[in-house]
Amino acid sequence: MKTLKCFLTVLLGAVLAVSCGNKNQGQTTYTITVDRQSIQDVAANNPGVEVLVITTDAPYWILSTPDWVTPDKKQGVGGGESTIVSLTIAPNYRNEATTTLPRSGEIKISGGNTSVTVRINQLGHTAVIDPNASIGGIPSLAEFMDFVACVNEGNSPIRWMNSNFEVELLADIDLSSVTEWTPIGNVESTGNGNNACAPKGNYFTGVFNGGNHTIRNFKTTKALAAGQTWGLFGCIYNATIKNLNVEGEVTYSATGAADAGVVVGTAYGSTIDNVKLTAKITSTEGASTGARFVVGGIVGFLYSETVEANTFDSCVKNCEVTATVNMTNGNNTGNGATGVMYGGIVGFATSVKEDTAVNLIKDCVHNGTMTANLCRCSGICSTANCGTHIEGCTNNASQVNTFENGRIGQICCNLSVRSHVKDCVNNGDLTTSGANTTTGALVALMGDDSAYIEGGDRTANTATIIGATPKYLSLLCANNNKFDHLTNVKLAGKLGLYKADGNHEMYPISPATIMDYIGYINPAYLEKVENITFVGEATETPSTGGGISDLNPVNDTWN
Repeated sequence: MKTLKCFLTVLLGAVLAVSCGNKNQGQTTYTITVDRQSIQDVAANNPGVEVLVITTDAPYWILSTPDWVTPDKKQGVGGGESTIVSLTIAPNYRNEATTTLPRSGEIKISGGNTSVTVRINQLGHTAVIDPNASIGGIPSLAEFMDFVACVNEGNSPIRWMNSNFEVELLADIDLSSVTEWTPIGNVESTGNGNNACAPKGNYFTGVFNGGNHTIRNFKTTKALAAGQTWGLFGCIYNATIKNLNVEGEVTYSATGAADAGVVVGTAYGSTIDNVKLTAKITSTEGASTGARFVVGGIVGFLYSETVEANTFDSCVKNCEVTATVNMTNGNNTGNGATGVMYGGIVGFATSVKEDTAVNLIKDCVHNGTMTANLCRCSGICSTANCGTHIEGCTNNASQVNTFENGRIGQICCNLSVRSHVKDCVNNGDLTTSGANTTTGALVALMGDDSAYIEGGDRTANTATIIGATPKYLSLLCANNNKFDHLTNVKLAGKLGLYKADGNHEMYPISPATIMDYIGYINPAYLEKVENITFVGEATETPSTGGGISDLNPVNDTWN
C-alpha cells in the first residue's frame, strides 16, 4: 500500500511538470503600435473628433478613457492590419462669460499580452472680461470709488447697474479710509438767483438706488471757490437718488458764490426720494458780501427749468435729516440772494422767473438743532425763490439765530414767485436776537402776488417763537407783504418779544386775539386772509418767561 502511494505521487509530479513546460513554451507577446503618444490641446469649444491608428497582430481592447472621451469602437481583431478609432471629445465650455479649467486623462489599450497608454489633454476657456459689463451693483468700497471715478471721467456707469438700469448699492459703504473726497459729479455750476443753471463738467445722470444701505463716515472740509458745488454728489442732472442713508460730518466755507449740500450740492431737473441723513454740519465762513453761499442738508441748490417744451421739474420727497447745525456768516453780511443760507432739506430753490417749471419739496422732516448767525436759516428750505412748492413737511429742529438783519422762518425764510407752503408744521422753538430780524414760526416773508400759505388738518405751529422786532414777529408768517392767499391755518404755541436778560415778554394769545399775532399784513391784502384759528392753550395776559429762557446757555448746550 505504501509503495502504491509513492508511485502515484511521482506520477502526478511528472504530469504537472509537463503541463507547466507546455504553457511557457506556447505564450507569445505581441506589439501594439499607436500613431500618437499623446493628444494635445483639444479645443474647449467645438472640439470635434480625434483619431488614433492602432496596429497589432493580436486582438485588442480599449480598456478605459476619460468620461469626456467616447471611442467609436472599443475592440479590434488585430491581424497585423491598422485600425482607425475615432474619439468624440465633449466640450469643456459653458458660455463666453464662464471660465473653465483645462482637463487631462489617459486612454489605455491592451491586447496580445501588452498594453499602451495615450495621454490626452483639453484646453479650458477663459471668460472674456468686459469692463463695461454689469456686475449688478456696487458691492464694496473699492467698486464705489471706481464708480465715483467713472462718473467724473465722463464714462457710463453701466458696470454697476442692476436689471432696471439703476446704479444700485449692494452693501453699506464706509468712507473712513477716504481722506480726500471728490464729489460724484465734480462740476462748475453758474446757477444764481433767477439765472439758468449751467453746470460745466461731468455730472451724474440716471438713477442711483441706495437699496436702503448706508454710506458712513462721509467727512469733508472744503473751502469752495466761486462756481463750485460740493457734497457726496456734486451735481446731478436729470437724475434720481433714492433709498439711501448717509452719515457724515461736513465743514464748509466759501471764497465766492458756491453751493454745498451733505448729500447733493446742485440738483438740476432731478428727484431725491427717501434719503435719510444724520450729520454734523458746520459753516465757518461765507464769501464776501454780494456772493450767495448756500448749504443744505439734502440739497444745496435745487433748480428746475423748461427747455424747448421739455420741463425738467425737481423734487425732494420723503427725506429726513437729523443734524447738529452750527452756521456762521463769517465775512458775508449780505441779505437776500447774496448772503449765506442754510436749509435743513434744501438750501436755495429756484427756476427761471417766467417759467412754469416746479421744485417740489414734499413730506420731508428736519430734526436736531440749529445754532446760526445767518441772514436766512430754515428747517426745510431757506429760500423758495421761484416756482418752489413746500408741502406736507415738518420741522422739529430748534433754532437760535443771532444775525442782526435777517429773515428767519422755521419752514421757509422767503416765499417768492409761484411759491407756496401747504400743510406744513413747525414743532421747533425759535429765538432770534437781532433788532431788525423778521421772525416767523413758518415763514419770514411772502413777497409776490403768486405766493401763498395754506394749512391742513395738522396744527401748523406748536413751538415757542421769540424775536426782537415786534412788527415782524409771528406764529405764522412775519411779513405778509404780497401774496395770493393765507388760509385755513390752525396755530398753537407761544410768542414773545426777545429780552437780552432772558425775561422775554410773552404775548397774550387766544382764539380771540390770534389775528394780532400772525404777522404784518399789507392792508391791501387783508381780504386774502381767511380762517386762521388758534387751537393752543390761551395766554390771556402779557407775561414774562415761558420762552427760551436764555440765549447763551442754549448756545453752550448746542455747541
